[in-house]
Amino acid sequence: MLALVAAGVSKVYKHSIYAALKNMSLSVNRGEIFTLLGRNGAGKTTFVRICATQLLPSAGTVNILGYDVLKEQKKVRNLIAIVPQEGRPLRSLTPWDHVYNWLQIRGEARVNAREKAEKILKKFGLYDSKDLPAMNLSGGMKQKVLVAMAMATDAEVLFLDEPTIGLDPVSRRQVWSAIKEWKKEDRSILLTTHYMDEAEILSDKVAVIDKGRIIAQGSIRDLRKVIPQNIRVDMPKDLTNIELLKSYGSVVDTGTNMIRIFTFESTIKELSECALKKNLSFTISPITLDDVFVHLVGQDLFKEQDLE
Repeated sequence: MLALVAAGVSKVYKHSIYAALKNMSLSVNRGEIFTLLGRNGAGKTTFVRICATQLLPSAGTVNILGYDVLKEQKKVRNLIAIVPQEGRPLRSLTPWDHVYNWLQIRGEARVNAREKAEKILKKFGLYDSKDLPAMNLSGGMKQKVLVAMAMATDAEVLFLDEPTIGLDPVSRRQVWSAIKEWKKEDRSILLTTHYMDEAEILSDKVAVIDKGRIIAQGSIRDLRKVIPQNIRVDMPKDLTNIELLKSYGSVVDTGTNMIRIFTFESTIKELSECALKKNLSFTISPITLDDVFVHLVGQDLFKEQDLE
C-alpha cells in the first residue's frame, strides 16, 4: 500500500484569481522520503496542509494509507504528524511540556510518554534545556522542539514543512540523522525545504513545483538528467575566452564574478589545460540538484549568456 496518493489536486483561495495548486498528482511509497522543492509561493505549503487535513482542496483527492483526507479525517489524523512552516512553541511551556503533553494528547500512557519524551529530547540535544520556558530558548532550539514533538509520536506519515529553517549546521545534521533513523520502520515523510544539500542527502524522490504545478519529479539521478551535461566547471570570468569556452558546453552566467560551464567528462582535460594556460583557477564538480532546480525554475536569472 502506498503511503500517500494525490490525484488532480487543485486549490484556488477565496478572492484570488490565481490557482495556488493546479492538478497536482504524486505518490509516496512506504518507507520513502519525498521532497517538494519550489520557490516561495510555489504551492508547497498549500499542498502539505491539504494532505494533513488542515485545508480543503478545490478539486482532486488525497489518500493517506488508503484513507481519504476529506471523508476520513479522524482516521488520517491518527496516522500522521506535522511540523508546520508557521509553527511556534508556546512561550511559557518547556521543551519537556511540549513533547510529553503532546504525546499524552495523542493517547500515549504516561510511562510511554515519559520514555519517548526523554529519548527524543536527548536525540535533538534539548534534554539539558528541557525545563527552560520556550521564551528563553534560541530560535533554532524552538524549531527543534517542534520537530521533536512530531517525531516522538511515531506517526506512520510525517509532514515536515521546512523543518530545519534557522538551524545551525550541527543542529541540521541532528535532525537529518533523526529523520533517516525514523523512516527505517517503514514510515514515510513528505518534506519541503529550500536547502538543496538537505534534499540531496535525504530524498528518495523529489518533485519540483513552479506556480502550482509539478514540472519535474523522480529520483535525484533522474532529475540530474534534466541538464544534458554531467560535469560543471567554475572559473573566473575572462571575456576573451567566452567563445572558446562555449565550444566545451553550455556557458552560464552565475550572477557573480564566476563563469560556469556545463560539460562532459571527456572534455575536462582539454578545458582544464585551456584554463591553466591562461593562469585561471577553476573547480570541477558533478551537476548538483541546485543546478537542476535553477535550470528548471530560474532560467530568467541563470541562463546561457552571450556575455558580451
